[in-house]
Amino acid sequence: MAHQLGQGGSAGGRRTRRAAALTAAAAAVALLTAACGGGSSGTKTATAPVGNGQTASSSGAVAGGGTPAGTTSSSSSPAAPPMVLTANPADGTKGADPSKGIQISAAGGKLESVTAADASGKTVAGTMAADGSSWTSNGNLAISSNYTVTAKALDASGAEKTTTSKFSTLVPQKKLGLDHYMPDDGTTVGVGQPVSIVFTNAPNEKNRDAVEKAMTVTTTPHVDGAWSWVGAKQVDWRPKDYWAPGTKVQVHMGLNGVKAGDVTYGSYTKDFSFTIGDALISTVDLAKDQMTVTKNGQVIKTIPVSGGEVPKHMTWSGKMVVLEKDATLQMTSASVNFTDASDFYDLKVQDAVKLTDSGTFVHAAPWNEGKFGRVNGSHGCIGMSLSNADWFFSQVKIGDVVEVLKNSATKDNVTSNSNPGFDDWNLTWDQWLKGSATGVSAPQ
Repeated sequence: MAHQLGQGGSAGGRRTRRAAALTAAAAAVALLTAACGGGSSGTKTATAPVGNGQTASSSGAVAGGGTPAGTTSSSSSPAAPPMVLTANPADGTKGADPSKGIQISAAGGKLESVTAADASGKTVAGTMAADGSSWTSNGNLAISSNYTVTAKALDASGAEKTTTSKFSTLVPQKKLGLDHYMPDDGTTVGVGQPVSIVFTNAPNEKNRDAVEKAMTVTTTPHVDGAWSWVGAKQVDWRPKDYWAPGTKVQVHMGLNGVKAGDVTYGSYTKDFSFTIGDALISTVDLAKDQMTVTKNGQVIKTIPVSGGEVPKHMTWSGKMVVLEKDATLQMTSASVNFTDASDFYDLKVQDAVKLTDSGTFVHAAPWNEGKFGRVNGSHGCIGMSLSNADWFFSQVKIGDVVEVLKNSATKDNVTSNSNPGFDDWNLTWDQWLKGSATGVSAPQ
């Protein structure tokens, strides 16, 4: 139970007044016990006043100095009000809201120290007010956890008092867990790779700001960027422009205890980092059936290609980001829901570079030899000779950008694709920010 610490008044007066005062004090103690007893669920606040320990002697004088019985003193100053130490959540609380943290206050006194830790001994950081009147934990507590908080304070007389609160946080009905994230920890990726987080459940829109604020992206050198919701369960972070090569990125997801919905709370904490490599950007012009590859702004190769057959299987246009690489991949017409018998295929494909989750790849297509640089004749992928595909596969990495220019030989922009992969760079910066609950991230 949290304890209130108090400074009592003078004890002068007749024996009858003293007896009445003692009776009132006993009644107050009984009332306090009734108010703080038990372990009801839900957050509660405990306060408990404690006197300064003065006692009256048998001669009628107050121990430690005072006015003799039966006399009054016109020069005595008013007694200091009792110090009230308050802990929230209070001792015995079950099911405390972890998103509300811990608050300790010392009305009429000054806090000396506050320590808070979970059952494993992991401490909870907090901030003390400049005047020592209060202490507040930083961030959220963890769900389904037990905590012990101990606070020490000085009352007006300089006496040190201590209060302890033991409580537990709630077990959420639904958890905001981590399904997956990209890119992988410790990898080197291309300049188009966004930070991408996919959750197990969708947070409420009104709670998206709390979710975004609990995730920080720290870059060296610093670059402005922002989170934007690209799906109910997915939020990505990207800079205004492509990353600069050599940028180092650290991501912290401190989501345990974050309120993400009416009955949904974050359930995990995760950190990962990655580095931005060379700027390898490939531009595909299917009106000319060629792909131009640049590295850090310099053209390093021009490759004859063949895109999707016009008008039946045209290739998506727009800026796409390399999602995966497979040296060998089995591709079938059934995997992309082609039902026409004339479209059937079941091929083992080499040097497959995935651009969209709907099935757009850059890959070797030796069966289309003779079409490269001349005509578009694929089922939607960008094909090239085996030797050129081997070279491209050796150069390209996850996060590199492949842009297909929009023209009469292509489909609409990939943003209209229901499974586009990372289409983040097809949005202007203003459009991107419209999907953010918190706007441009502050420097970390």
